[in-house]
Amino acid sequence: MPDVVDFKPVRARRPHRSVRPKLLSINGLDRRTAARKAFDGLVAEIEHDLGGSEQLSAIEKSLIQAYAGSAILLDDLNARVVLGQEIDVATHAQITSALVRIASRLGLQRRQRDVTPTVEQYLRRKRQELPS
Repeated sequence: MPDVVDFKPVRARRPHRSVRPKLLSINGLDRRTAARKAFDGLVAEIEHDLGGSEQLSAIEKSLIQAYAGSAILLDDLNARVVLGQEIDVATHAQITSALVRIASRLGLQRRQRDVTPTVEQYLRRKRQELPS
């Protein structure tokens, strides 16, 4: 009787390449979902309250997005409480604490938007008003 030999096919080896995890970005997500609309709306409101997007630093914009994301999570947890569902109270407290810390950095008061023209804009407008 012939000996039985286990045969395992040899797999062709692929060249090694490192696998980089894909990071999600809010900018790459569908803008039509309710969550995205809520996120974008809250970001726009906060930016408006703080004097407009053009007045904000990159760090402030990042903090605003962090605040909006956390606020959406907190809103979801609050809705679950109202529906009588159980929630993790520690998670609720952590999110609330994070919102308070972010808000204290951004400020709680509205900032006035600077609507005065620059000197260049003022002079350009005055030149255009002069009769030819």
